[in-house]
Amino acid sequence: MVDPIRYRKTLVTLLKLLIVFELISALFEGLQAGNWARFGVDLIVAGILYVMWERIRLLLRTQKEEIRKKMERPAQDIRLLDAMLFSLLWSDQIFKGIPEDRRRLVVTSYTLITLGLVAAFVKVGTGLMPLVVAGALVLAAVNLVTWVVSVEREERETLKTELKLAHDVQMSLMPTGHPQVQGLDVAGMSVPAREVGGDFFDYSCLGGAETKLGIPVFDVSGKGMQAAMSAVFTSGAFASEAKQSSSPADILTRLNRAVCSHSRRGHFVAFLLTAIDQQTRCLTFANAGQTRPILKSNGTVQSLDSVGVHFPLGMKEDSLYEERTVQLQPGDALFLLTDGFTDAMNSQQEMFGTERIEDLLRNSALDGLPAQKMMEFIAAEVRAHVGTAPQHDDMTMVVVKVVG
Repeated sequence: MVDPIRYRKTLVTLLKLLIVFELISALFEGLQAGNWARFGVDLIVAGILYVMWERIRLLLRTQKEEIRKKMERPAQDIRLLDAMLFSLLWSDQIFKGIPEDRRRLVVTSYTLITLGLVAAFVKVGTGLMPLVVAGALVLAAVNLVTWVVSVEREERETLKTELKLAHDVQMSLMPTGHPQVQGLDVAGMSVPAREVGGDFFDYSCLGGAETKLGIPVFDVSGKGMQAAMSAVFTSGAFASEAKQSSSPADILTRLNRAVCSHSRRGHFVAFLLTAIDQQTRCLTFANAGQTRPILKSNGTVQSLDSVGVHFPLGMKEDSLYEERTVQLQPGDALFLLTDGFTDAMNSQQEMFGTERIEDLLRNSALDGLPAQKMMEFIAAEVRAHVGTAPQHDDMTMVVVKVVG
């Protein structure tokens, strides 16, 4: 398979050689026949091309990103000059984005354009025949590229529709509101990095006991459709296991076997399962490789370490998970987060980090806020840190506050 990028560079070199040969031919004609008009016109055209080339090189260093942003605007706002500069400045990235099964067609279009230039240069035939031949070849190349673009656009629109459907299905499996639990104020959110993601959270009654509130928060390795499908499978398997036991450790141990038997090799699920007894206010949790829960209690903030193995689900089939119990007090707040919050990066590649989140939680102004406001406060601080940088990972958070 011919590399389109290398092929394009070869064509640019060929075009430069044709210009040089044209100038040399015009120079000899001027020397022999005394007709310097052709040489003067060719020299002016070559000078214009050189100035344009230098201008493009300058833009390459200073305004490349700005040109790309202009092209992302609605089509009616795109100027012809911007489109031309974008196609030149971002040519390597554009061709790298061409699917492998379409590259041969792009190479063919380049070949047709080259033949068109050669036909016009060597004057195939007489009269208008060179222009007719060159125009036909270039038109065929343009039509071929247009067809490639239209097919890709149609396929992307279909994929976009499918991703939207997958997003709706995934979001429908997560809570649409906050549970009404006596003595607890609970709020949760999940924002996928793409149309669909691998994060998930839910609320359930473990072991069928209405007084045992279970909150699973997990993060499937990877992103996109594959991660979303794995998250759907894991959530379904958890719902089944949660009916059989009220012990987080026992549920994770059983769930790990299911993930190992149904997942491809190298696929893992970081899973944190917490259970809060509404009568005793005891927090029991087991952690399989997920971000540690953070507890704000009586003015202190600490990350809660788990006990036993910490392997994510799907790593070792014989993993036996253990659980830890912590007594909650009125006014305590529990924060369950995925690494989308702690690893959120700004344009300087600086992560937000767990320490910054813990520093935020030490703010006494949070003490009187409900769980929803606490969650919104943290999310806003992380977004302010990220700024204009893209979201790299799914972001999920659940906040539980003991109110009585």
